[in-house]
Amino acid sequence: MTDLERKLAEALRGQAEEVTPNLDAAWAEQQRRQRRPRRRRLTVVVAPLAAVLVVLTSVLLATRVNTDPAPAPPANPGQELVLAKPEHQPFDRMLTFGDKAILIEFAGQTDRWRAWAYVGTPPNSTGQELFCVAAIPVGADLTSAAPQYGTKSPQCMALLPDGGKTVLAGYVGEIGGPLPPGKAVYLLSSTMEHLRLYNAKGDLSQGKLVDRVASSYQVFLADVVPGSPPVRAEVS
Repeated sequence: MTDLERKLAEALRGQAEEVTPNLDAAWAEQQRRQRRPRRRRLTVVVAPLAAVLVVLTSVLLATRVNTDPAPAPPANPGQELVLAKPEHQPFDRMLTFGDKAILIEFAGQTDRWRAWAYVGTPPNSTGQELFCVAAIPVGADLTSAAPQYGTKSPQCMALLPDGGKTVLAGYVGEIGGPLPPGKAVYLLSSTMEHLRLYNAKGDLSQGKLVDRVASSYQVFLADVVPGSPPVRAEVS
């Protein structure tokens, strides 16, 4: 081999050594680029699946909330009202005591009337207390001289023994009575502050505290459905 051929071979070998590292780097870069799209494709596939899963989970939860039945209220709330039956008791034959409570005013055929609640005892009684409702003209005093509304006023009923949380007596308004239809009055012990009433259909009527009578009792007035009187009560 001539000197010229030897020099040419050495030059080519040197150039080949310089090119080889660049080829390796290019190969590594190519491998990296080939791997990157795989990860991107995986992200493109997983992200929509995750979104679909979130939507399906939301739909499932909403469906369960809409289809799950709400807790049903008690079938028979409170306690059964078992009270004495009201009877007409002439006012002039009663011994009344303690404060009297004004319930409401209502219109009659010619006058306006005022309904009162009070506690008394009949003559020659053995101490049995009665809860009474009477209606007299507005402006008149509740005395034996006051005209009464119709022949049913006053209506009186015996008090039950005070059991702490018991409705002691009550009267539901009626046509021609001292309390008009759609109203009801109840007597509770002085420690009670709330009264909830339910008719046979479970409709709720909230009793409103009106006043105290005879120092030891509280009177509650309620709006009720005419013809569907309360049959159960809750007190507190």
